[in-house]
Amino acid sequence: MLDFAVGENRTAGMTWDVSKKGMFVRTSRMPEVGQRLLITLRFPEGKQLLLQGEVVRTFAAPNRGRDDMPNGFGLTVNGGEIYSRFVDAVAAGVAPDIS
Repeated sequence: MLDFAVGENRTAGMTWDVSKKGMFVRTSRMPEVGQRLLITLRFPEGKQLLLQGEVVRTFAAPNRGRDDMPNGFGLTVNGGEIYSRFVDAVAAGVAPDIS
């Protein structure tokens, strides 16, 4: 789970796909392409990871395909070493060490 700000409003989302350079964020509220965002990844044990990124694309799925193709946006992430460890943990299927 994550949240981000669009204007004055905080919006919830979910990571849908992550890589070393960025992620796809599944959400119903879209930021603008080119917008810089602060994203807070939230983990079940209460830990958080604050990331900065830039929206590189948005996608609105057709009504009939929303289960297979979620609405959301692609984000390049400037997260450094801690983000890299998060992506490695996701790829390995283990809990991320973000301490």
